[in-house]
Amino acid sequence: MALAEIYRTPLTGLHFGQSLIERPLTEKQDPTLVPNLLNQPSTKVLLISGGGAATSGTELFFLDGTQYRAKDSERQVYLGRAAGTEYVLAIVDAEDYATSGIDRWVTLREGFTVLRELHAELFVEAQAIANWIRSEKFCPRCGSPVVAATFGWGQRCVENDHELFPRTDPAIIASVIDSQDRLLLGSNATFKHRMYSVLAGFVEAGESLESAVRREIYEESGVRVGDVAYRGSQPWPKPRSLMLGFAAEALSEELVPDGAEIMDLRWFTRAELREALESGTIDIPRGVSIAHALIRTWYGEPLPEALSK
Repeated sequence: MALAEIYRTPLTGLHFGQSLIERPLTEKQDPTLVPNLLNQPSTKVLLISGGGAATSGTELFFLDGTQYRAKDSERQVYLGRAAGTEYVLAIVDAEDYATSGIDRWVTLREGFTVLRELHAELFVEAQAIANWIRSEKFCPRCGSPVVAATFGWGQRCVENDHELFPRTDPAIIASVIDSQDRLLLGSNATFKHRMYSVLAGFVEAGESLESAVRREIYEESGVRVGDVAYRGSQPWPKPRSLMLGFAAEALSEELVPDGAEIMDLRWFTRAELREALESGTIDIPRGVSIAHALIRTWYGEPLPEALSK
């Protein structure tokens, strides 16, 4: 598929582009909302501990509102409504729930490959707000302790009543395609063995998204980029990112891994990628990730799994 055609083609398999969750209106205040929901058996309470969510099999694990008994150390956040069900997040200590029927605590990266779309979206939302609450324990303006506000989506400092809300950091992720219609994939230093993906990086202060694509791709691979086209976005709370997807035209083909973040780089034709995936030589991001959607759109059909699986 030529780059010009990809520009005109909707991104295949992009999840969270249209949210399945009706989120709370965070400019409103109602201190009774969460306590009232936790008195309802129809309310589902999602448990997050550290970097993991409670699961049962391949589904998220929920307590109903009347089963959940909040501890003093726990925080609750109203996540919103989906398909007529209200969801509340509880930020907990996993050790306190060892006998609650939980199979295991799954990281977001694991969850993206197995959870259905609604559960994956709930996990992303819950992990993002939980990360912020755990890290923002004091007011950055005056240093005083903070307390929950706005259904858990905000915090207020106890001394000067400063309002605090979560910050989102933009990051680009791009499918880079050369004149031979090959796709650039790289192996990041943080990836598990044999994992390759499209390249990504954070947007710097005062930088446009298009400039960030060109700079990041050149820094990580040595490839010069010309035209870029926006494809779609997806939240990724590691720690609080919004991934902005692009397709990009490669103006050069020589590959120079930066040796710090990117350890290996390869151009792939579709036949080469299919052979590498089927043989298990490499793997790529799966599930609902925007990386998979970008690769899948270039590939043009469902991507193969290793034949040994």
